[in-house]
Amino acid sequence: MASPVAAIWLTWAVTSLWPLVGAAGVRRLSPPCFLEAGLLVGIVFLSPALIARGGFRRMLAPDVRRELFLIGLLASGIASTVYVWALRYTSPADAAIVSQVEILYSAVLSRRFLGERIGWEQAAATALVLAGTAMILARDAGSGHWRGDVMILATPWLYQLSHVVAKRLPADVDAVTIAGARLFYAAWLLLPVAAVAFVREGGWPSGEGFSLARLLLIQGVVVSAAQLVLWYRSIRGADLAKSTAIILSYPALTLLLSRLLGFETVGVVKLTGLALSFWGAFWLSSLVAGRGAASAAAQPAG
Repeated sequence: MASPVAAIWLTWAVTSLWPLVGAAGVRRLSPPCFLEAGLLVGIVFLSPALIARGGFRRMLAPDVRRELFLIGLLASGIASTVYVWALRYTSPADAAIVSQVEILYSAVLSRRFLGERIGWEQAAATALVLAGTAMILARDAGSGHWRGDVMILATPWLYQLSHVVAKRLPADVDAVTIAGARLFYAAWLLLPVAAVAFVREGGWPSGEGFSLARLLLIQGVVVSAAQLVLWYRSIRGADLAKSTAIILSYPALTLLLSRLLGFETVGVVKLTGLALSFWGAFWLSSLVAGRGAASAAAQPAG
C-alpha cells in the first residue's frame, strides 16, 4: 500500500486528467450521462476488491451508511455534476486553476471540524500555491469563460465537506470502501437525471462508439475509481489541508497536457504561476512527510 505522501502525488497525477477527460466527454454526451456512465464503470472496476474486503456490506452498515451516503451526495452527486457541466463553458486548464480556491475551504474546515493545526510553514506554502493560481487566473480573466468559472467556484466547499466526513469515519472503513461507497450512492442518486438526459438527447451518439467507450473506461477506472482510492488513502493518513494544497497544484500538469494536445498556449505569466504552485506543493509535501516520520518514530517498538 502506498504511503500517504506517495498516494497524494499519485492522486495529483491522475487528477490532472479529470478536466481533460471531462471536457472531452461532455462534448459527446450530456454531463449527467457522462458522469453516470463513469460512476458505473468505476463501481464495476472496484467490485472485486469490495467483495473480497466485505466493502458492500460495510458501506450499508447502519453506523456509517448515512455518512457514506452524504459523501456520495455532496462530492460525486452534486459537485461533480456541476463541475462537468461547467466544462461545456470553460477550458480544462481554466477549470483546474479556478478549482484551487478549494485550499481556502480546506484550511477553514480542517481547523474547525478536524482540529488540524495550521502552522506558519503550511500557511506560507499554501500562499505560494494561491499566488501561482492568482497569476494564471488574472492572465486568463478575459477569456470569456466566466460562466463555467463561476460554476466551478460553487463546487469546492461541497468537496471539502465530503472530505471532512470521510476523515471522521471509523478506522475500519478503508479507502477502497469509501471510494466504492461514494460511487455507489452517487450512481443511484444521479440515475434518474441521467436517464432523462439520455432520452432527451436521443440516446447514444452515432459514430462515437469506440472512442466514447474508451473515454468512459478512462473516466471510470482511472479518474473515478483509482483516483478516489488514492485520495482517501492520502487524507486518511495525512492532514486534509496539506493533502488538498498539494493536490491543488495539479493544474500545472493539466496545463502541460493541454498544451501538448494543442488546447492551450503557455506564456511567461503562466509558467511563473505554475512554478509558484509547484514550490508551495513540494514544501507542503515535505511537511507531510516530516510529520509522518515523526509519528512513526514515536510509535513503541513491537
